[in-house]
Amino acid sequence: MKGIIITSHGELAHGMLETCKLFLGDNIKQAEAVCLKPEDNPDEFVDVLKAACERVDEGDGVLVFCDLLFGSPCNCMARFMGDNVEVITGMNLPMVLEVMTSREFGDVDIANLMNTGKDGIADLKKVLAQAQ
Repeated sequence: MKGIIITSHGELAHGMLETCKLFLGDNIKQAEAVCLKPEDNPDEFVDVLKAACERVDEGDGVLVFCDLLFGSPCNCMARFMGDNVEVITGMNLPMVLEVMTSREFGDVDIANLMNTGKDGIADLKKVLAQAQ
């Protein structure tokens, strides 16, 4: 099963993981939130991310969700991308929940996760109007 890292500026990553626990229970295996705080040194943050990846990887690699493309958490994770570490930016709750519920059943389909994230963005007024 792939390990999961959720990383962000501020406490967003922590909130995302805590929200997943509302749906899936408190014992989500091989998943960590890593938050970059204003006082953190980006060079030291790289070490924090590396250690988190090592903790959640039990042999099937790591999937990392970042809040912003080319933000500091993303840029720090770029150093570890490779066969065992994949990074998705612009995370949202639907895509994170999707991977949390499906990763134990086999390979994670990145294209499907991206579609789930995109499909989770909607103008509610328009959706409700179409339903009538």
